[in-house]
Amino acid sequence: MWKTNKLVWISGLALALVAVAGLVSALDIPKNKEDIKLSYIDGKKGDVKFPHKKHATEFKVGDKAIACKTCHHTLKGEPKTVKDVQKCSACHVAEGTAQKEHGGKKAPFFATKKGDKYDQKTVIFHDACKKCHTKVGKVGDKNIKACKTCHQK
Repeated sequence: MWKTNKLVWISGLALALVAVAGLVSALDIPKNKEDIKLSYIDGKKGDVKFPHKKHATEFKVGDKAIACKTCHHTLKGEPKTVKDVQKCSACHVAEGTAQKEHGGKKAPFFATKKGDKYDQKTVIFHDACKKCHTKVGKVGDKNIKACKTCHQK
């Protein structure tokens, strides 16, 4: 009797793992989105090479995976397929371009200018990325609070 119950339990666990693995594979990051260059504005520290796939599959905050909704803030929950996820530019645009609306509100620009320079406080990625990087601090021996960790200048 015990051997039969144990076999049923192990088989059930194996099926559950296969189901979870199937869900994860459905959300694989598309090849052209594994690494993304964030260069919507000219910044004094240079563009950011964002390792999208690593953030989605490997990196964690504490012991928790980074949820898609962390960055893709308009999602109602975690996406079932990659088609459920919009690019930032679906809502956010460069200053001087007609703003797009989402949920009845105008989406902020990627950044706004003060005179002829972009105001760092208005760069939409900057606060979101910096907030998490400051919280995590280090990954292995890499200080991810350092600007040069991400900026490519």
